[in-house]
Amino acid sequence: MNDAVLVAIITGCFGILVALVQKSRKENVRDHGYVVERLDALHEDIHDIDADLEVIEAKIDGHINDHAVGVFGEDGNERKKKKKSKKESV
Repeated sequence: MNDAVLVAIITGCFGILVALVQKSRKENVRDHGYVVERLDALHEDIHDIDADLEVIEAKIDGHINDHAVGVFGEDGNERKKKKKSKKESV
């Protein structure tokens, strides 16, 4: 085999290899950008969930406190406060 043919074959093989690596790099950059976008969206969703949980936690804490101070009766319904008559308030 002629040296020039051998050099051409080796150069062609390395040329194909370089082309495949470059294509892979471009796909990797594109995929990396997509993953970054999805992670940003996920971060925003988690932040929204955290805010919602804080609101729910405050509501539950208030409800438990209502039970602790006796706002609710044993049946779970809100107790109706008795209106004081004019005689009782005097």
